[in-house]
Amino acid sequence: MKIKKEWNLSNNETMTDTSSLPEKRSWVVRKWLILCLIPLFIVGVFTLVMGAMKSSEPYEKALSLAQSNPAVKSILGQPIKAGWFISGSISNSDAGLEIPIKGNKSSGTIYVDAEKHSGHWQYRTMTVQPDNEGGLINLLNPNMKK
Repeated sequence: MKIKKEWNLSNNETMTDTSSLPEKRSWVVRKWLILCLIPLFIVGVFTLVMGAMKSSEPYEKALSLAQSNPAVKSILGQPIKAGWFISGSISNSDAGLEIPIKGNKSSGTIYVDAEKHSGHWQYRTMTVQPDNEGGLINLLNPNMKK
């Protein structure tokens, strides 16, 4: 008799708890998979957007002019490197960028405002604002300060 009762007890358990256990495990696995994939997706999109901005002509020209400008080199120090978090926007016909830069002495921001006409970028403004010293440095006309 004792054996039969144990068998009945284990039979009831399999009917209630163990049938729902795989479903619970499946939901937990899906939940964790979703929670892990969402941040990876966001990081992937962010990386693609930053890559597109960094490969654009306005970004490359602004960084090149800042790295070769004597006033910028004097204030920020060398080498001048761009930061990772660019802000602004760029499209097929318009660009407005804020590019963080840093040298061995100080840091600053490059501001770019440009339009594209007939396949060529025309720059309205391209300046560097040092974080700690001086006014805007005009990269398009190095002899003129704003």
